[in-house]
Amino acid sequence: MGMPPGGGDDELRARFRAGARAGLAEQREGDERRARGMYAAFAGLAAVVCLGLIVVRLGGGDAGGVWVASYAVGAVLGGCGFVLARRGRTRWAMVVVCVAVALAGIGDSPALR
Repeated sequence: MGMPPGGGDDELRARFRAGARAGLAEQREGDERRARGMYAAFAGLAAVVCLGLIVVRLGGGDAGGVWVASYAVGAVLGGCGFVLARRGRTRWAMVVVCVAVALAGIGDSPALR
């Protein structure tokens, strides 16, 4: 019995492990890209909804007040979340978008009408 044409068992194992690591790295990059896209879309949606709510409520004859500031800050934070997500800071983007949505919820409460 001679050596296999590709080398010994150790070399074969090393090539297999290197190939598996390369596939894992590509998979992680894809997961990170999808997470950035998802958080960016969610942040953009939060910002657009806050701006849309301002326009609808002002167009409906509601008087300006604290709710406008609440929606406006929510829109700004949604925009910041979008920027953070596009830069790869997905955890911070999630936190900022959650605060933006909470502020939009407070702005929509009956107490601020």
